[in-house]
Amino acid sequence: MLNLKGKIWIIIGTRPELIKQLLVYYECIKKFGKKNIVLINSGQHKRFLDFYIKENKIKFDLVINNLQSTPSLIKNIKKSIEVFYSLVKKYVPKIVIVQGDTTNSAAFAYAANLNGTFVAHNEAGLRTFDKNNPYPEELNRKLISSVSDIHFSPTILNKKNLINEGIDKKKIFVVGNPGIDSFFSFLKKRSNQEAEKIINYAATKSKKIVFLTAHRREAKGLNIDKWFKTLKFFFDNNKDFLLVCPEHPNKFALHGIKKYLSKLDNFYLTKPLNYLTACKIIQNSSFVITDSGGIQEECASIGVPLVICRKETERQEVIKLKIGMLTGFEKNKLLKILNWAKKKKLNKKWRHKPYGEGKAANKIAKILINYF
Repeated sequence: MLNLKGKIWIIIGTRPELIKQLLVYYECIKKFGKKNIVLINSGQHKRFLDFYIKENKIKFDLVINNLQSTPSLIKNIKKSIEVFYSLVKKYVPKIVIVQGDTTNSAAFAYAANLNGTFVAHNEAGLRTFDKNNPYPEELNRKLISSVSDIHFSPTILNKKNLINEGIDKKKIFVVGNPGIDSFFSFLKKRSNQEAEKIINYAATKSKKIVFLTAHRREAKGLNIDKWFKTLKFFFDNNKDFLLVCPEHPNKFALHGIKKYLSKLDNFYLTKPLNYLTACKIIQNSSFVITDSGGIQEECASIGVPLVICRKETERQEVIKLKIGMLTGFEKNKLLKILNWAKKKKLNKKWRHKPYGEGKAANKIAKILINYF
């Protein structure tokens, strides 16, 4: 028997959404009671998310399956909107909270708005101002902003972006990012066996850790080929580093790993890492190479240099703080920035907290009291 009578629905469908929405869920339970909160798994990355759900013993009130069952983005969006619309119409929640810029977040926000349901957007106002980078996330963000009733922005800059788009500043709240709440919380925990294994291996080989993640749509074909070929060249000539990379279901990344990086003797491929392990590896890295958005926030919050393998970033604070640099996919620029990161020391006295002090989820729950 489904229990979807709660007034606040919190939507999760990907690993980053889990990290960034789960603390909001717990804070809302404290403020409003469990009977008023519904946790929904929208199923966008079901196979990848199941690993984290099992590990953290998370119980969803509803798990939606088979919404991402075809390679067609259009068909998946259409199907998602239809399913979400029928759910919202049947159970009539008072508030729907979506996070970030995923396709399912956009579909759920749109479906809720069509039903006249109040929509709250967590992580609002991030922009690259290039609809194709990242795609379709930049389009999703703008759609969600256009149908949301209130906007929880991580930074002042994000708020300014929304105001410039004509959104009433009274409906925008700068709260930080709940993902950083999770990150700071996990950094305080004792390191686990998996993290210690990687850290100790690097130490026994007298190597400094460099953490690599790659998963975005833009990183495919010629782009991923250039990227991984250049990484192989750099790490072939910098043997004092250990390149640590967790597996990801992105077939283009897996192809690049097999073709180039697997041939390096200072390459360490791991199975997908749980969140605690990833946090500890980031904390112990000399620098990080990524196309992820959330990892940019995490590194910028503790002073770990970032090589951002993208043409644009919606986390402009990272660039302004000079803790990260964009590479694009051209060899010379990528090499230049890899050498910059190599020389830039981890700043252990780093005091900047561009995405908040770790209290964003609590702030969001407090603000929602006014709309409950």
